[in-house]
Amino acid sequence: MLYANTSFSHERKDLETIKKHLRGSLKNILLNEEPTQVPSMDLVTLNNTSKPINFQQNKITLINFWATWCAPCREEMPSLNKLVKSVGSKDFSVIVVAAGRNSDDTIKDFFSKHDLINLKSYKDPKGKVSSNMNVLGLPTTIIVDQHSNELARLFGSTDWNSQEAIKFINTLLAHTHLP
Repeated sequence: MLYANTSFSHERKDLETIKKHLRGSLKNILLNEEPTQVPSMDLVTLNNTSKPINFQQNKITLINFWATWCAPCREEMPSLNKLVKSVGSKDFSVIVVAAGRNSDDTIKDFFSKHDLINLKSYKDPKGKVSSNMNVLGLPTTIIVDQHSNELARLFGSTDWNSQEAIKFINTLLAHTHLP
């Protein structure tokens, strides 16, 4: 099932441009039919302090909900880290949110072992943000567009550093449009 975010797709050719990239590692991404504003989030840092997350205009953000006990989550995390480097834009970032109960030490050890230096890491220990974002399983990745709308989401894991994913993110970054 494929949808287009109307704030992104003002013309039919925009929808076609997006669809071209949804194959291979991205074939299961669902594009939104209607723009849905992503609310600010109150997450917890690995130092156990509350951190409000507000999505910035003109930036693309991937939010990946994961858990330390989730094998597919752990497998895809290095590709998310590499994606940030491959895209190499100040207008693109990846936020990873450890949903539910995850040991701080386990999260830190995992990040250290895999040298995940390009990801912004947070926790959602009570699952409140995950619930508010309708995260039904892990991993779930939500793509937030330049107007803080949810553009798309993927249920399950993928290779985020594939050529398809890099081209897709670069296409989103290159697209200029009015809200």
